[in-house]
Amino acid sequence: MKQETLNKLNLCEDHERECKLANGGLPESIWETYSSFANTNGGTILLGIREHSDSFTIEGLTDKQIIKYQKDFWSTLNDRNKISKNILLNHHVQVIEVEDKKILKIDIPAADRHDKPVYIGTDPMKGTYKRDYEGDFLCTEEAVRAMFADQRDVSGDVEVLDEFGLNVLNQDTIKGYRIVFEQLHSGHPWNALENDEFLMKLRAAAKNKMGTLSPTIAGLLFFGEAYHITEVFPNYFLDYREECDDKAVRWLFHTHSNEGDWSGNIYDFFCKVRTRIDDEVAVPFANRRDGYRVDRVDVHDALEEALANALAHANYYGRRGIIVVKNGKELSISNPGTIRITKEEFYAGGNSDPRNPNILKMFGFVNVGERAGSGVDKIMTVWAEQNWKKPEFDFSERNDRVTLKLEVGQVVYIPGAADIRNENANQAESTPVSKEDKILEYIRQNGSVSSQQAADIGGYNSKTSARKLLDKMIAKGLIKRIGNGPSTKYVI
Repeated sequence: MKQETLNKLNLCEDHERECKLANGGLPESIWETYSSFANTNGGTILLGIREHSDSFTIEGLTDKQIIKYQKDFWSTLNDRNKISKNILLNHHVQVIEVEDKKILKIDIPAADRHDKPVYIGTDPMKGTYKRDYEGDFLCTEEAVRAMFADQRDVSGDVEVLDEFGLNVLNQDTIKGYRIVFEQLHSGHPWNALENDEFLMKLRAAAKNKMGTLSPTIAGLLFFGEAYHITEVFPNYFLDYREECDDKAVRWLFHTHSNEGDWSGNIYDFFCKVRTRIDDEVAVPFANRRDGYRVDRVDVHDALEEALANALAHANYYGRRGIIVVKNGKELSISNPGTIRITKEEFYAGGNSDPRNPNILKMFGFVNVGERAGSGVDKIMTVWAEQNWKKPEFDFSERNDRVTLKLEVGQVVYIPGAADIRNENANQAESTPVSKEDKILEYIRQNGSVSSQQAADIGGYNSKTSARKLLDKMIAKGLIKRIGNGPSTKYVI
């Protein structure tokens, strides 16, 4: 009965809808629902229907009621003292017949980010609503301010921070980034620039009101020191944890932006975490492409992209920061700030609207992340190719967060590679990657490695153990040491 009625209303079972009897006039609560649908994913209001858990009661409306309700609805909707924005057109409100009774159907699309927040009355802090599975709820002032910030067409992350000089940026981070940039873009004219000019080209720095250079928001987040970042973003926090099922063990590994022994910026966080999140991805030894062993596959790129996208789409004014949790083969990446496009556009790909596009661009210069908006589509495609559990996205409107949940495992398909496991039965099992190989791969990806980074990669509790391994690799001629003291780096 319920499904038959939904079919007549041209609604699917999971469509956002709100049924109201409307026996005594246009319900006041209709405006909370209008605001919540507009600020979330859209939906449909049905007047003249009572909804039960598994059925509907079609009460219907009289012709007189319908005429009055339509007049009252449009009158209120166009009164700026009552409703902030009318996002409807005439065809969004229509009379339909169900079981020989007339009801009023009001389709409310998701508002464009330029029109959000859509609110009741004249005070957005007291009249802005959103919707989740529990129903309509009043937004926090923080969420409302985030919607106002998202209205801007000019990216907020290129705003110049006049109160800071370039001394708030971490020179080691900049150096490491430039090494990777130069390896990927040999002969690029930016390679010959001084750091100040290079940062300006990246839009990580710009001239301030005094005519001197200051970092942009993107530059501070990407290259800055955490204690300076928190002066602008008090809630800024990056957290990576490796957990296990043993309740007696709090975590197997933990690093966060407030530790104080590393910069705490988003690029260094990315570099620290990228080497750990794909440890559970097992690539069969027998896979070959053009005669060479394949160690790095599309899964690795998709994992890096998922992490970079979270860093580029985050609302850094939001609470709890960015949280990455790994538990065996399970990975969770969570960032503050909801998506700025519809869910349909989000899953379809090709229409990205990042909150921090300049950060995404800086990742793109070192071959990380997708500027074309196909990141989600790539993740879904890669996981489907491996026949792994479908990635899950949780859009929490109430907490203003997006969480991606992934599971990884044995790689079973590599485009362009020949699987010769049947010819090499003894090599069918995946071969564990040594700590030396992991460090070499990290250097190939990033240009150099520090003793602290080597400790993170190898899972050591101290730099001393990592240095012993690095010294052995130097003795073997695999790497060499450059620099002295805290600035010591190891390169191939």
